[in-house]
Amino acid sequence: MISISERIKESISDLIDTGAHLDVADATEIVAKKLGLRNQWINFTHIEFRNKLFESGYKRVPKEERILFLPHCLRHSKECKAELGEEGLECKKCGKCQISEIIDLANEAGVKKTFVVPGGSMLIKLIGKYKPKAVLGVCCYNEAQLAFDNLKGTDVFPQAALLIRDGCSDTRANIEEIKEKLFLGEENE
Repeated sequence: MISISERIKESISDLIDTGAHLDVADATEIVAKKLGLRNQWINFTHIEFRNKLFESGYKRVPKEERILFLPHCLRHSKECKAELGEEGLECKKCGKCQISEIIDLANEAGVKKTFVVPGGSMLIKLIGKYKPKAVLGVCCYNEAQLAFDNLKGTDVFPQAALLIRDGCSDTRANIEEIKEKLFLGEENE
């Protein structure tokens, strides 16, 4: 049986393929009604539309010109020994959360840098400093919206992988989705 996230992605592709002249909010509403989505899936759909809009540009950017941003809320809040530095959390790779696994995937993919950040303002500062051509953010819906809005009109192609359990601490990421987005464009190499 096909998952709801895959059904959403297929519906987005179908809608884009029709050449519909809609803004993202209107398009999201069409898919939500078609599939009878609950609120969390409406948010997912909205982000997937925005991902799809920038995907071809993101795929063209070599991995060594991409940056990965992870949220500090992925860390194990009670046992994390990482310290907050000028460029975010400095992971000690203890293995008690998903951060070290994701950093290893990013290194395998060959991305330029990976940062574990406490929020959007640090993300913008780091983008200004390192000038990537593409970014992947692992985050909650609200942070994804802010990032897409802040990058509008820039030469940076964004992608977002929404958390599967959000909140402000001890969150969970979708490792398979992150891996898929880290390696996007590899088929063209």
